[in-house]
Amino acid sequence: MLQAIRDNAQGWIAWVIVGLIILTFALFGIDQYARGDKVVVVAQVNGEDITARDFMTLYSRQKSRLEQQFGDMYDQVVKDNELRDQVLDALIESEAIRQWANRNHMTISDQQLAATIHSADVFQQDGQFSEKVYEDVLLRNGLNVARFEYEQRQFLLENQYRGLTQSSSFSTPSEVAQLAKIQGQQRHVNYLRIDQRPFLKTVEISEKQIADYYEKNKVAYVEPEKVVVQYLELSQAELAKQVPVDDEVLQAYYNDNQLLYTLPEKRQAKHILISVEAESEVSETQAQEKIAEIQKKLADGESFEALAKTYSQDPGSAQSGGDLGSFEQGMMVPEFDQAVFSMQVGEVSEPVKTDFGYHLIKLENIEPKQTQAFAEVKDQVMQQYQAQEAEKVYFDKLEQLNTIAYEQSDSLEPAAEATGLKVMTSDAFSRDGGVGPILSNSKVVNTAFSDEVLKSRVNSSSIDLAPNQSVVLRVKDFFEARQKSLEEVSAGIKETLVRQSAIEEASKLADALLKKVEAGENPESLMGKGVEWHTVGWIDRNNQRILPQMTAQVFKTQKPKDDKASWRSYQLSTGDTVLIQVTEVKDVEVDEAQKVQLTQAITELMANTELDGRLKAVIADAEIVKKENYKTLK
Repeated sequence: MLQAIRDNAQGWIAWVIVGLIILTFALFGIDQYARGDKVVVVAQVNGEDITARDFMTLYSRQKSRLEQQFGDMYDQVVKDNELRDQVLDALIESEAIRQWANRNHMTISDQQLAATIHSADVFQQDGQFSEKVYEDVLLRNGLNVARFEYEQRQFLLENQYRGLTQSSSFSTPSEVAQLAKIQGQQRHVNYLRIDQRPFLKTVEISEKQIADYYEKNKVAYVEPEKVVVQYLELSQAELAKQVPVDDEVLQAYYNDNQLLYTLPEKRQAKHILISVEAESEVSETQAQEKIAEIQKKLADGESFEALAKTYSQDPGSAQSGGDLGSFEQGMMVPEFDQAVFSMQVGEVSEPVKTDFGYHLIKLENIEPKQTQAFAEVKDQVMQQYQAQEAEKVYFDKLEQLNTIAYEQSDSLEPAAEATGLKVMTSDAFSRDGGVGPILSNSKVVNTAFSDEVLKSRVNSSSIDLAPNQSVVLRVKDFFEARQKSLEEVSAGIKETLVRQSAIEEASKLADALLKKVEAGENPESLMGKGVEWHTVGWIDRNNQRILPQMTAQVFKTQKPKDDKASWRSYQLSTGDTVLIQVTEVKDVEVDEAQKVQLTQAITELMANTELDGRLKAVIADAEIVKKENYKTLK
């Protein structure tokens, strides 16, 4: 059960967001894809179309989110074909849910939709929903109101469907007690480790074994098709290094942009917080009475700092006399911020109400805004000036590069000469990509193997590697896939067979030793070349004394009976084999906090399992047609 909880708590579904998530408002424009009269269909669910526009909208959002998350590592971490499969599956699931909801008369009322939109911070002004802000935000993101509200209604409908299952899940006390007992269990452990490395020197591999292995695994020794490309890289960062500077130029830039080098005003404050723990008149009244009591003590001359230590319910500042340190305007919640930045040094505020409760604030110090001297920020000024100037040059050169590479498509030399860039030549690489950030980039690889560039042997258009970094390429050489000869791969095959044989020999020795220890022989007496005895002691499931995979095997081992140790054989990923000995088992009571976590884990597991089953049933009952065009849509 514990492993099931871990397995169900992860997976790609955790990051596939279906529909618009309004609270984060990650909108990238709905109407920009598949424009025109022709509707391109990528899949059908019971005859209902999923369009290329639907696909590209979600695909673009997901890709953009993952690019922000992984940065330069995006192309190494995310496989485009897998992302496309996941997006299409999410859309199919979404459409199947919509159809089920319609058949079962589930609806989202206008009031529900309005409440969701009105509560979104992004559409509010001065704490209130603003129709003008709403329309302006949608307009800036290429959305119209009707389409946006349709998307929101579908998103809420899907959440309602999921909530039908998840909200009814629960865990029983007996399930929690059973899981708590398993979770708290400890075991006394030792192990023998049989190392496979000594056998690497003793096993012998014949030429016939190598030849036989080659014949059985020929497909593994096919060298894929490869290309060698020439390319021009245009980078704003590199252009910036070439921008000439002198003190006069930098001083002028500094003078024109002094706001960039002005440190904002900061204020240091202390506070006493009395929390309002629940939304009721009693707790609100109690908080007000407590604040009044503290105000009276302050008026009688008691120390603000001492009162903060005694009464403040802010665990982060109470012990330091309520000190919050220095902060800029806008860093605190609005009510608190407004009070602090309207006070004089030494002043204590009247009670200030925020979502956290009631505050008494004492202003300790004001650090006025100040402009940093040119000498202090000269390096920063130079970097920003060079970046600004390089950005202008970058886009001019990019336009020039694209124009010449297109007009003189049989060579990169004219474009290189005009832009001052150097033609680089790569090593041969396959469709899996090459070495380095450029050749491992999926967009570069896909372009190099595209029909237009590979077969027509023309220059590519510019490929964006990162903001203000582009590359244009052409294929210089192409090598067809070929079968490697036995002579080429013989050494590698021998190394593989030697390792496999060594692991097998170590495993055989482990089997023999297991019989001996199970018969009662002292495991310490079995130590020798490549055989080690390790004493561990008591461990729980979260220990860090042995490998996690070994811990899993420890808790799969049968409990000892009649004071006789239990044994289990397990082969590690290294090829070594361990013989795990469990001598004792004891139950340790878990604390209440852990029981709460286990209750939540069981409930979540049950909810996710039932929801997964329902979704699979809905999908299985649907007639689904997937078209291949979603794999190449741009």
